[in-house]
Amino acid sequence: MSVLLRDLRYGVRMLAKQPGFTAAAALVLALGIGANTAMFSLVNAFLLKPLLIQNPSELVGAFSRDTKKADSYRAFSYPNYSDLREKNSTFASLMSHNLAMVGITEGEATRRTFADIVSSNYFTTFGVALFRGRTFTPEEERPGSGIPVAIISYSRWKKSGADPDVIGKTLHVNGRIFTIVGIAAEGFTGTTALISSELYLPLGMYESVINDFEGTPRPLAARDNRALMLVGRLRPGMTQQKADAELAVVAAQMEKAYPGENKDQTFVVRPLSRLSISTSPSSDAELVLPSMLLLSMAGIVLLIASLNLANMMLARGAARRKEIAIRLALGGGRGRIVRQLLTEGMLLAIIGGAASLVIASWSTRALVKSLSLLVPLDIVYSAGPDLRILAAVLGFCVLSTVVFGLAPAAKLSKPDLVSGLKETTGMGTAGGSRRLFAGRNILVMTQVALSLTLLTAAGLFLRSAQRAAQVSPGFRLENGVLIEVDASLAGYNEARGRSTYQRLLDRLRAVAGVESASLAATVPFGMISLGRGIQKAGETTEKPIHARLNIIGEDYFRTLGIPVLRGREFGPQEMQAGSAKQIAIIDQTAAQRLWPNQNPLGQRLHMSPEGTDPAREVEIVGVVGGIHENIVGQAVEPHLYLPFGQRYLSDLNFHLKIAAMGSDAEARLLDTVRREVRAEDNKLPVLNFKTMKQHMEASMDLWIVRTGATMFTIFGAVAMFLAVIGLYGLKAYTVSQRTREIGIRMALGAAAGENLRMILKEGLVLTLVGVAAGIALSLGLGKLLAGMLYEVSGADPVIFSVTPLLLIAVSMVACYLPARRAARVDPMVALRDE
Repeated sequence: MSVLLRDLRYGVRMLAKQPGFTAAAALVLALGIGANTAMFSLVNAFLLKPLLIQNPSELVGAFSRDTKKADSYRAFSYPNYSDLREKNSTFASLMSHNLAMVGITEGEATRRTFADIVSSNYFTTFGVALFRGRTFTPEEERPGSGIPVAIISYSRWKKSGADPDVIGKTLHVNGRIFTIVGIAAEGFTGTTALISSELYLPLGMYESVINDFEGTPRPLAARDNRALMLVGRLRPGMTQQKADAELAVVAAQMEKAYPGENKDQTFVVRPLSRLSISTSPSSDAELVLPSMLLLSMAGIVLLIASLNLANMMLARGAARRKEIAIRLALGGGRGRIVRQLLTEGMLLAIIGGAASLVIASWSTRALVKSLSLLVPLDIVYSAGPDLRILAAVLGFCVLSTVVFGLAPAAKLSKPDLVSGLKETTGMGTAGGSRRLFAGRNILVMTQVALSLTLLTAAGLFLRSAQRAAQVSPGFRLENGVLIEVDASLAGYNEARGRSTYQRLLDRLRAVAGVESASLAATVPFGMISLGRGIQKAGETTEKPIHARLNIIGEDYFRTLGIPVLRGREFGPQEMQAGSAKQIAIIDQTAAQRLWPNQNPLGQRLHMSPEGTDPAREVEIVGVVGGIHENIVGQAVEPHLYLPFGQRYLSDLNFHLKIAAMGSDAEARLLDTVRREVRAEDNKLPVLNFKTMKQHMEASMDLWIVRTGATMFTIFGAVAMFLAVIGLYGLKAYTVSQRTREIGIRMALGAAAGENLRMILKEGLVLTLVGVAAGIALSLGLGKLLAGMLYEVSGADPVIFSVTPLLLIAVSMVACYLPARRAARVDPMVALRDE
């Protein structure tokens, strides 16, 4: 221990004697370790950090699986859940829940957020006590009880001022007053990592708050209303196989008792995904590849930083050859020298690691904050390090020390004692580094190759983001206005909601400057999407294709600028409730999938049931152009449009096409539109009011693409910076070590320009070799990234031309500075110094 302390004290003194070197080395390591720490912090939050759950290994999801279709699952009804909870020996506790988007009114504004509608044993199943207050009672859980109470998340409580007397106070949710009875535990997010509902409401309030996205909400007490997801805690000693066997018996008994509602269903348990809330089992495997990719990119940055520092250590060690030779001559063992040099390297790594924690905390907090602006979820994220992150940082420090410290330490600990003792301080030879594949040159060429690889990846993602931003979605963005309202939040039933929406639509159409107006249930690139399985009527052998569903008003396609290719739009008569004729409009993609090379007008289309919305047949009256609904994943999907008269949804979006005008006039028009909405019905909650361009800018798809581009750009920029610093350091060291040679050359008649060209040529050769290797690596990486890019090839010729040229240009600037110093060497001064 005393030897180690002596090494540490000596290492601190040596680093303090060279503050410039120490600061530069710490910065290099802070960037390299910081990139890795930031990425590991995110992976830790999503995949590794234990959820706030007691004995999480005992928790499983319970799923209802079709015995004739092994990959088909559905939710549970409350009566089935109740029977399963009371009559099983599988679970120590079994809870149920369902997510709903609700509107919270605060002052005059109403905003959307997610609420979890839960059974009374929700928190006890997780084994987590509330921070304050009480859980729900069985009476509050009872379907239809209608007792308006709520538990708020700890995060919401903190954000709203951390009122110590909040228990007993009220919230306005969906137009009703709820009494707060509890606050969830700090850090509690249920079964999901990082994200949480803001509110928890009892199942007895189901009918009051559930959304109508999947059809008209039905009573929770109905056995065929399959609305709940189940999570259970297995009894001690219960395995998944044994649980499945026991639940299969229970399912058979329930099928016998209620054959209509439980036909061909069995019950199974599966592990819960940390990132998905679904009626079917899922895993976190889809996040493994992106996580590994990000960690790999960050690892490359750390490798470049370590190689850079290895060169710095070699250059610094060259100045210490005499000191090391003296220590060896006096009997110091080689192992002792290596240990001392590695101790100094570890001190540098720890300094860089400490700084990396600050970098990681700031960057991950900024990333999570940008995400929280897009989604109506409570994001529970602590930027402070936990034990896993601290252990990872220590691991990064040790790894970087080995990479940058071991080889220089081994080389410097075995010098030629005679030449080492005869050498004067600052004198050395650069002969080794003049060979192309000398050790230091190889380090620099490797840095150049790796930095080009990251630069290329950044370029591909930037080009992908640029293409995504310029995507032609198939509908008009210019002069478009979007207003989201929800009559159910004001307590309006369907009849009153329909009349309110029609009056508002007529009023908006009459505003000067509004060229057309319509309404729709969903918006492309929005948070909410609807879907249905569709196929030709009478077709039973083919599997239905999935189509995006939208419920729209008249003039919808004209307002959004979507071309009608065949047939017609919906008319005013089809906007009225109970319109007798069941009709639909499909897009060109759906028409080509179902009726290739045929006219689909007049054809009959079968729609599969969805939620409480039954199966139906409709007649095709129009075909329209296709539109993009997303960027990530499949870009174009089939679309199906139904008229508002056939299906009512309370949450609607009003689309306006306004006249082209200057920004001031447009702002005045938007103010007028806002006033008209209030004037029509000041109780109607306006959840969103923005232009279509603003809507697109805030879309999750663009956020994912842009965030990916930003992260890879940062990686690439840091890598290039480190590589260029490494190249500059090598050439600056080479010039300093070759001062006598350059002086002799100039004394013998060499011109200053010749020395300049000599150094630049050597730097260019190193750069070109590194670039050649980097291009080969980039081609391999491009193949891996191809599936994550939008309309960009993994071998995009523009990127593969620009990034090497950029790196070569920056490298030549780095080489020019020491080359210019070489060109200005005074031969008399150089020879006299020697």
